[in-house]
Amino acid sequence: KVVATRNEGFDEPITLQFPFRPPGVGASSRVTIPKGQNEVFYPLNANGNAEMKKWKVFVIGSANVGGNAWVSSQLAPLEVADSFVDLDLARTAVEQGQETEIICKVNMKNPFEGDAKIKLVGLPPKVTTEDISFNKESKELIFKVKTDPASPQGRHKSLFCQVEIPVNGETVVHTTGRTELRIDKPAPPKKDEPAKPATVAKKEEPKKEAPKRLTRLEQLRLEAQKRLESGTK
Repeated sequence: KVVATRNEGFDEPITLQFPFRPPGVGASSRVTIPKGQNEVFYPLNANGNAEMKKWKVFVIGSANVGGNAWVSSQLAPLEVADSFVDLDLARTAVEQGQETEIICKVNMKNPFEGDAKIKLVGLPPKVTTEDISFNKESKELIFKVKTDPASPQGRHKSLFCQVEIPVNGETVVHTTGRTELRIDKPAPPKKDEPAKPATVAKKEEPKKEAPKRLTRLEQLRLEAQKRLESGTK
């Protein structure tokens, strides 16, 4: 953060520049303190090859005061340090209009105090998730990802995490963890199978009645009838 002390009556914009940048450290070419304001954040970033060391840096400012005038800040310490945390994001796939989860493994390298925030950056259009808070005790985090029926199909490889960590009243931001989200079209609905022919129940054959049991008299008459038919007296 750069704070300007203005003379009374002067409220013009002030243009700032960061003339010396340690190796591996990047910065915007210019940042402006707006008219009537006294401070602004000058964003800096360090790549993976930046030398971890304490440096002395400064900012110069210019403004129109009836002509162009330049001033310089005092030397200020800038420490390039190792990242606080590494994140390992799992790849995942989801169908359009559905939800999924991205698992995030946390490797704590430099424990910090308080709560930090992780934002998943690089999501394709019509895909959303929420930021996650974590602390030095966190081991695993889960991003709940929601897609839309119109979310673009395909492999989206530009996802990464932006981590915001509180340090000495300031916020240190760094990026880590890359992954891929694959969005598929929903599987076509299964075609209706042809209806199986209805099973026709077999008609039960009428049960034969059990032969009627004859009395002794009926048996004698039947035997006599058979003898007559066969010609035997």
